[in-house]
Formats: sequence, structure tokens, C-alpha cells
Amino acid sequence: MIYLETSVDQQLRRTGRGRERPLLTQVDDRRALLEALMADRESKYCEIADLVVNTDGRKVQAVTRQILEELPWR
Repeated sequence: MIYLETSVDQQLRRTGRGRERPLLTQVDDRRALLEALMADRESKYCEIADLVVNTDGRKVQAVTRQILEELPWR
């Protein structure tokens, strides 16, 4: 299990005002919702993850390269 960790600021930039995330389109304060979800979920994600990779400000290729380098069965 790999947890792709991302800050709330990065999540806000990535989701913008897109319609792909229905939960975010139903609230006035998207930041508050994302912060509440993060507060509830992050410890659970970290607990079950075999690897945690921060993705803030990084390109897909760099994240992929890190994952491949850190895979325990590699």
C-alpha cells in the first residue's frame, strides 16, 4: 500500500473548481472540508501504508521514480 501524501493547499490547487469531485462542489468552504477529511484520515493512511510519498509540487515522473526506488521487493 502506497500513500501519496498531499497537503490541503496542493489538493485545492489540483481540484480547482472542477466538477469531478462531487463532495467538493456541495460545500462553500472546500478548504475546511479537506482539512476535516485529512484530520480524520491521515493517521489511518499512514498506519496501513508500506510507503508514504509526498507529492507536493512534484511531477508524476519524479514520484514514480521514488516509488520504484523504494519498493521493498525490488
